[in-house]
Amino acid sequence: NGSPMSTSPALTRLAGVLAVLALAGAAALPVLAALVWFFLPDLVRGAGAEAGVRVNPGVLTLGVRAAGFAVALAGALIQAAGLLFLRRTFLEAAAGRALSLEAVVNFRRFAWIAVIMVIVAIAQNAAYGAILSAADPSQPGRLSISIGSNEIKALFTGLLFVFAAHVFAAGRAAEEENASFV
Repeated sequence: NGSPMSTSPALTRLAGVLAVLALAGAAALPVLAALVWFFLPDLVRGAGAEAGVRVNPGVLTLGVRAAGFAVALAGALIQAAGLLFLRRTFLEAAAGRALSLEAVVNFRRFAWIAVIMVIVAIAQNAAYGAILSAADPSQPGRLSISIGSNEIKALFTGLLFVFAAHVFAAGRAAEEENASFV
């Protein structure tokens, strides 16, 4: 599963803290999705504006909110899975096994989820716009798909994580090769 490597106490403490934060983030994401769609109508109107839809507060019925929540929850669950994979990487590092197979595989999963979330976020914004415009008779059938600088930055960050995952895997391979000589 990976030999323990020499790590500083500060690094293992930091990895432990990051593991706790990743778990907290994974638990918070679905809760935040519910808060936004059921209790914070100003944020829902912001989601509509981002999707190119003017939101009349009167159209935010329970059905509209439930549909928006379902879209938000899907993305939140995917992101939560990514954070749980990242948590496993942090836990391995906290145990002194930063280059273990489990650490490397779970970081790679996290990295690919970061890339996938770019596509999911674009689809979510389009879905929010469609849901909110379908509920408002003054602007029915509006669908807006947009890709801007935020999506480009998120894609670049996701690809940077994928690159780091490949470097991480190369480090693991080098560690295994060095261990075989001993």
